[in-house]
Amino acid sequence: MNPMPMDLGVCGVEQMLYAGTVKYNDTGVATGIKLCDLPANIIVTRAVAVITTAFNAGTTNVLTVGANDGIDDLLGSSDITEDTAAAYSKQTFAKYTEKKAIKAKFTQTGTAATAGAADIYLFVVRIPE
Repeated sequence: MNPMPMDLGVCGVEQMLYAGTVKYNDTGVATGIKLCDLPANIIVTRAVAVITTAFNAGTTNVLTVGANDGIDDLLGSSDITEDTAAAYSKQTFAKYTEKKAIKAKFTQTGTAATAGAADIYLFVVRIPE
């Protein structure tokens, strides 16, 4: 069971929520796929990627997560070891005053991946408008 937010309207209460799952072969994953929407006036305090199936591209595997144009403001290219199944956590302070789509992107080089999946979790705190 993946945790969903209890009430993102409660200010000052940190909650963990399941943002979504990203797989190596999701349509559009090389340019970014939407995992979830966060409401306005929220701070992401931690992002976690749980690699449930190791990504196995021939040369490099790069999984990033974020709401910015580069899709890497929450989890960047050096924050995850994509070819090792484990949990990777990063403390952050990403303040969003407008509604934001959280996306994930997987890029690869060398022989194309035939496996790879990750569950993405976010720790968030609602702030007053």
